[in-house]
Amino acid sequence: MRILSIDFYIPYLLKDENYPIGGWAIELTTWLRALDNAGHEAAVLTWKGALTHVGSNPPITLIETYDPKRGVRIARWFYSFIPKLLAAARAYRPDIIIQGARGLGTAVMAFIADQLGVPFVYRVVSDADVDERYKIGLRQYEQLSYSWARHRAAGFLCQNQYQRDQLAALFPGKPIHVLHNPIAISENATAPLPRAERRYVAWLGVFRYPKNLPLLFRIAQELPDVEFRVAGMLAEAADQPTIDAVNGLSRLQNVKMVGYVRRVDIQSFLSEATMLLCTSRYEGFSNAFLEALAVGTPVVTSRPVDPDLIVLRHALGASAADELALCRSVRAIWDTDANDYNALAQRCQTYVKANHSPTVKASELIVALTPLVAKSNAARLRDHDLPPA
Repeated sequence: MRILSIDFYIPYLLKDENYPIGGWAIELTTWLRALDNAGHEAAVLTWKGALTHVGSNPPITLIETYDPKRGVRIARWFYSFIPKLLAAARAYRPDIIIQGARGLGTAVMAFIADQLGVPFVYRVVSDADVDERYKIGLRQYEQLSYSWARHRAAGFLCQNQYQRDQLAALFPGKPIHVLHNPIAISENATAPLPRAERRYVAWLGVFRYPKNLPLLFRIAQELPDVEFRVAGMLAEAADQPTIDAVNGLSRLQNVKMVGYVRRVDIQSFLSEATMLLCTSRYEGFSNAFLEALAVGTPVVTSRPVDPDLIVLRHALGASAADELALCRSVRAIWDTDANDYNALAQRCQTYVKANHSPTVKASELIVALTPLVAKSNAARLRDHDLPPA
């Protein structure tokens, strides 16, 4: 199967640069590598100059399209961006197109799929994609574009059951699959560090509204004897409450702002933490959860952000019902007996190995996509056999 997607952040991810990378780019990179290893052809459309930027032999297939820095704003979409994306996609001859991260790009890729006569599938990357929160951060024309594209989609790939239930109500009859995120972890991965070698609470993410930095600030204030290390950087056009919370965190004695942590250093940052604290207002299936669990670091999060309640059901940390419970959960795990903690850490790593293998997840993805491609091919054959009007 030939699978095509689009992302303009992956080149920065592959170079491991000091650049705010969203979760979709990380997830998509893992999918693309797994698909390639499984014998499928997968590529991603990206910006002009990306191949030179990344260097020789990138681990995934990058297809250059347009230069996003050139042209007249808005008009360039019509005289440059869309034509070049369409030409590149047509040359690749995909069997199916997958896109994630809501916005104008969703409509563009749905349009291109329609022009090529192949299925368009939307990968849900946040709970906000499937309810009224999809409007957050989008201009009106982007909201309309995204809404139109969802109606054009041949199917959806969800990260959790909440997303599936919401979409099933909106689009009855459309194929909708739940595929939890994959993460690569060696079978002989290093054993989790013991509690005695873990010194802080880790927080990881881009500083923006959904990540709820004000809540992190309040929790850090409530626990002055607990060390917090906050990794990340401000998003473009960050909201004022987020900026204020970051400034407040910077002034707390028990908080260390460590800045952007490169991908090569993520494992070390998380493995030396007692827990990963998530304060997000909403997620979908956070890659950071899997990265923490892979090194035996428990996750402390709120119940609505616990995807399919995996943290709660598999006892992988704490899944708190409200803000007060979240703060108490941080304290409880911080104070956990060393032997109990070490057993918890081992359980976290074992869970990831058993449930999030890229090989298994890629197989599940192909099973979900195959009927859509078969249906599309059958329709094209029928159209081809029709007598001329």
